[in-house]
Amino acid sequence: MEVTLTLTERGQDHHEEVRALLREALDESGLNDVEVAETTIRADEEAIAIKCLGSPTIRINGLDVEYQEREPDETTAGVRYYNTPAGWKSIPEKGMILRALEKAKEADSAS
Repeated sequence: MEVTLTLTERGQDHHEEVRALLREALDESGLNDVEVAETTIRADEEAIAIKCLGSPTIRINGLDVEYQEREPDETTAGVRYYNTPAGWKSIPEKGMILRALEKAKEADSAS
């Protein structure tokens, strides 16, 4: 399973929190041996090149944890906001990550 975390220089106040949240979700999913490939970008040109949706962008097997296969075309090297039941937040809720991990595990076992 491939897990990537893309961060930007903007919004650094949430970097440690999202790293811990992602690790917690991996551990809860029984995927504590999965390594997270982390990238930090600095400019909008870099965001365009890797389709960064803002910081943080978490992808599981190439799919964004929030949008999955219906990912928008917009990219940014700025801060990202997730649409959560508690309103717009700068990091995703753990359940969003857990659901994406479960979907990826199912897809991996089917192939």
